Amino acid sequence: MEHIYAAVLAGGSGQRFWPLSRELKPKQLLSMFGQESLICQAVRRILPFTGDGEHVAIVTNERLFDELRNHLTAQDERRLREVRYIQEPVARNTAPAIALAAALFAAEDPEAIMVVLPSDHILEDGDVWRDCISAAVAAAEDGYLVTIGIQPKRAETGYGYIKGADALPEYSRGEAEPCVVERFVEKPDQARAEEFVASDKYFWNAGIFVMKAGRVLEEIEAAGGEVAHIAEVVRWIAEQEPAQRQGGEARARFESITPISIDKAIMERSERVAVIPARLSWSDVGSLLSLEGIAETDDDGNVRVGRGVDIGTRNSIVYTTDRLVATLGVEDVIVVDTTDATLVLDKSRAQDVRQVVEALKAQGAEELVQPKTSLRPWGSWTSLLSAQNYQIKLIEVKPGARLSLQKHHHRAEHWVVVSGTAVVSRDGEQVDVHANESIFLPVGCVHRLENCGKVPLQLIEVQVGEYLGEDDIVRLDDDWAREL
Repeated sequence: MEHIYAAVLAGGSGQRFWPLSRELKPKQLLSMFGQESLICQAVRRILPFTGDGEHVAIVTNERLFDELRNHLTAQDERRLREVRYIQEPVARNTAPAIALAAALFAAEDPEAIMVVLPSDHILEDGDVWRDCISAAVAAAEDGYLVTIGIQPKRAETGYGYIKGADALPEYSRGEAEPCVVERFVEKPDQARAEEFVASDKYFWNAGIFVMKAGRVLEEIEAAGGEVAHIAEVVRWIAEQEPAQRQGGEARARFESITPISIDKAIMERSERVAVIPARLSWSDVGSLLSLEGIAETDDDGNVRVGRGVDIGTRNSIVYTTDRLVATLGVEDVIVVDTTDATLVLDKSRAQDVRQVVEALKAQGAEELVQPKTSLRPWGSWTSLLSAQNYQIKLIEVKPGARLSLQKHHHRAEHWVVVSGTAVVSRDGEQVDVHANESIFLPVGCVHRLENCGKVPLQLIEVQVGEYLGEDDIVRLDDDWAREL
């Protein structure tokens, strides 16, 4: 397909998935729902229609930008590494985020058709998905704002609904049969949800859209008032040089936007909106209840992942990443245990996890922010132990990869190689460090770590200093084009 671009929305924090998700490792970076993370699945889902990763943009905020880029750059497949990134100066809900992507796409290609999809959902691809995108593109070429609605499987009160009306057979492709949208409905109560499912006219709103980029901006301008101001701001940003799009004036202009969703801004206002009912398996992974789908249920209705036993336990979910966890005589609970935090809750309170997050935020809990393991383009690091003035990490470097040339203002590092051979540059001196050997890097020394071998390099890093944050890295040279 020509002129197809994708905007993958990846700015969410996934608070309802704590402690599995963290502020710097949100839900879209988790991989328990398949062989790959949710964001890798999302990008791969749209790649067949864009031709390459260069037409796929990850739309995120400045705080998550580095983590998302590190995560995708660490993937083996070239197309996942070659996606582009659009940084919102500040978060302003989905309408400004989508409008910013639309303005950038339209400036590059006036005929651009954009596919907007979330980065943290589970969605079946295959023939039906291909038919849906093909039909949506055909309708979008004629000026429709198209959304893909999921055929509901149950009366779900946590989702929005879309009501379809007259068919649009001229845009049908295979199993995908678009129709005009009559109205959007916010999350209904149980009785209305049951009516919607029984009627066969209502579909779950999955937040997937296909639209001409220029039409998005036209509809925003036509809305007038505060909504029209969005188009004014994003058009200005798109006209700037890339380096200026994160500058002070761009931030000030974007901050002046009133937050609003894309549904409220244009989808519910426009008279030219279509929906494609889709019989696809889909989940927004909206709470820890989604863990029920990743393992078989035992005879007592329990879902377990990880080591442990469940005695007299019924209808519960137990997920442990490392430690042994045993349950005895509990019912209808969720237990999530990670290396540094444990959450136990009644199943009926799965949507309330953000209350725990807010309480921990008030305490300044570090466990809300930092993940224990983080992917990097060169490999990964895992925090093994952390205290006030020291931290111990496991560093793994891929064969042929190297870290940036860097220094630290506040910490010294001791490296002990446990497997492979490290080539270490230290203040201009190059040293080979073999397994069971170590090297000391004092505060302020310029250093670089490289794996010139054919097997992964593993070393234990002991950091000692008054400040141990990841932002105490001054990069002097970097193979991965990260900020120096």
